[in-house]
Parts: sequence; C-alpha cells; structure tokens
Amino acid sequence: MERKHHKHYKKNYKPLIVFLVTLIAVLLIILVKLASDYDSDIRVYDDGEQVLKTEEIVEPTPSPTPVKTEEPTPTPPPRRGTAEAIPDSVRASMQGKSMKSNASVTFDDLSYLTIPHYDFNYNVTTGHLVVAKSVAEEVLDIFAELYDAKYPIERMELIDKYNADDYTSIEYNNTSAFNYRVVSTGTGKLSNHAFGRAIDINPQQNPYVYSNGTGAHENAREFWKRDTSVWTRQIDRDACIAHNTDIYKIFKKYGWTWGGDWSPSKDYQHFEK
Repeated sequence: MERKHHKHYKKNYKPLIVFLVTLIAVLLIILVKLASDYDSDIRVYDDGEQVLKTEEIVEPTPSPTPVKTEEPTPTPPPRRGTAEAIPDSVRASMQGKSMKSNASVTFDDLSYLTIPHYDFNYNVTTGHLVVAKSVAEEVLDIFAELYDAKYPIERMELIDKYNADDYTSIEYNNTSAFNYRVVSTGTGKLSNHAFGRAIDINPQQNPYVYSNGTGAHENAREFWKRDTSVWTRQIDRDACIAHNTDIYKIFKKYGWTWGGDWSPSKDYQHFEK
C-alpha cells in the first residue's frame, strides 16, 4: 500500500500583527484627541475644583420689529378766528379809503379779524374783516358757527382792496364790514358799516333789492327773486340767506338784525348790531 505524504505549511501571522498594531495606534490617537477636547472644557477654580464647562448658547439678537411710519395727520385750521389791533401795514392801506380823514372812529376802536371759512369750492381758506372792537369776539363766535355749518363765502377781503368802493366790492361778491360811509338811501346818515357794526355777506347771491323788485347789479339779476328752486347753481343756493337758513338763525341768536326783514327795500346781504 502506497503511503501518502502530506505537505505541511507554516502559517504567516505577520499581516495580522501589522493590522492589529495599526488599529491600536489609531485608537490611541483617537483617545488622545478626546482627552484633549475634554480638558478644554474643564474650568479650574482657585480651590482646584474642576468643573466641566457647559457650552454657552448665545441667543440670537432678535431683529427689531419694524415700526410702521404713519403719515402725520394734517392739523385742521382752528374753526374760530383771531382778533388783534389793526396792524400798521393794514392801517396804512385803510388810511384815506375805508378810514376817512374826518372819521369819528379811530383805529383803536376797531379790531382786525382773521377768519377761516369755506370758499365756493368748499375748500377751507382764510379771510379778513375789520369790525368794532366791542363786537369782535362775538363776530368770531358767529363765524365759527358758520364754519361748523360749512356755510360758503366766496371772498372775504378788506374793502380797501377795492378802493373802499362799495359797488366794486359787491361786483366781486366780496364779504366786508367796516367802511366809513353813509347809507345808500341818500339821507346822509352814517351807515353801521362806518362803526364796524355791520357785515355784508355774499352780496351777489344776497343783493340789495329795491321796492320794485330790481337791483343795481346785473351779475345778481338771477338772485333778485328769492325762489332758490330756479337758481342755476347749487353753491348759490347754499350761499343764500333766508329765514330758514343756518346763517340767518346764527346771526339772530346773537341779536343781530337782518336787512332782509326791512321794508320796502331789502338788503339781503346785510347784518348789523
């Protein structure tokens, strides 16, 4: 019987040993790194106590809430006007015109009023009147109420702008007060305008009408008859003075007399006290 011979091979452990050594080296490196990181998180106090530092979390700074910028609300003009002594520049413009050289009143008897009012476009504007100092505050109260009622006034300028000519001022539908003059009836008597105690308002829509039903101003012909239903423009109807209107009731409340109650002629524009 033939004997079989087996070859014996010697096992090679060298690669395994190299692998294990490499693995151990890598693990050592990792451990050293971890120890270093741990040490960096240690806070040492004076007494030698070591405390693990907790990571400080910095809260992000919140962005400021945007503030909505609102447009400022326009301040409305005061409803009530102001009164003052007649300024020097206004005195100069009145001298020899509304203030005649022979006038029995003086500038010191009068007040210069600045008055907010609605114009014929219903925009707020400012006008001026010169009235007797004794009624100045009352006139401001009256026109403050007219402002609240949104009563429209086309124009409010001192009559001196029209050379103190009443006819011209009326042609421009100008509201005015003081003018040292006589009444228009031919008696030679001083008008209450001469004392600053009369005001003519929107004289075109509220004309002086003679006893025969006509007036002196052609641009007011439509308004000689007081039936407002046939008037063309709404603004003219709003400016009308009649017994059922706010302006009449306001002036009457303060004790003023209305020229529309006169007879036989009617002065619908005129209030006096």
